[in-house]
Amino acid sequence: MEALATFEVRIDGKRGSKDLKPTEFDIRELRGLLDEVEVLLFPNDRRERPVISYRVEEGSVRNIFQTGVQSIASLGAVIGLVNAQRTLDILEPRTAKAFETIQQWAIEKDYTFTLTTSTNPSDELRVDRSTAYFRSEATVVETELYLYGKVTDAGGKEKPNIHLQVEGQGIFTIEAEESFLAALENNILYHQLGIRAIGRQNVQTGEIERGSLKLIELIDYDQRYEDNYLARLQAKAKGWLKDIDPDQYLNDVRGQYDV
Repeated sequence: MEALATFEVRIDGKRGSKDLKPTEFDIRELRGLLDEVEVLLFPNDRRERPVISYRVEEGSVRNIFQTGVQSIASLGAVIGLVNAQRTLDILEPRTAKAFETIQQWAIEKDYTFTLTTSTNPSDELRVDRSTAYFRSEATVVETELYLYGKVTDAGGKEKPNIHLQVEGQGIFTIEAEESFLAALENNILYHQLGIRAIGRQNVQTGEIERGSLKLIELIDYDQRYEDNYLARLQAKAKGWLKDIDPDQYLNDVRGQYDV
């Protein structure tokens, strides 16, 4: 069993004329905080995450979350990085948005949030009305990409889509036409597939806006390595490769340089 560690979000402020304490902290505020903390701890695939336990303690409002030490240590490193760089532009979009949400609460409610972890106790991030943890205006472009993984869901009544679990990157949701899904002859659920899609990409970080993906086509692929398939490709290429001088080809690719 993995060792455990803690992440704390301390909230200082007022409720009317009274100092904020657990009995003054509304469940609506707590619900929002729980959502953002889950994202901070597990920004990618949250379906199979370990348990995150929670307790609240006095001392204004001390929200304490406990889960695996590896996830807490990763978040501690992120907190230290943000504290040192004073910018969210270095973070992946969903993590940056969680910090922006906390910053917005601090401005709207005049709260002070202090974020710390038990793995990196010397790195604490303070967010209040005087801070400005918002991303700079980023340049986003439309791009085409290929994703490979296992289909975990397909369909939907109002917004048909395909959920593709990509190893090491979590779940991608790709919008798809209802007519396209209805016309599929074979059930794609739990099959390994490739997906060609179009979406929006941040040119500064390289991150894909996961909510922007739209299906272009499905790609049926086999993960197995086959010697015969490779031999066929090599034989097909020999026809046009036999008349090429390798040295001349490399010189053409590299270009000529004067010594």
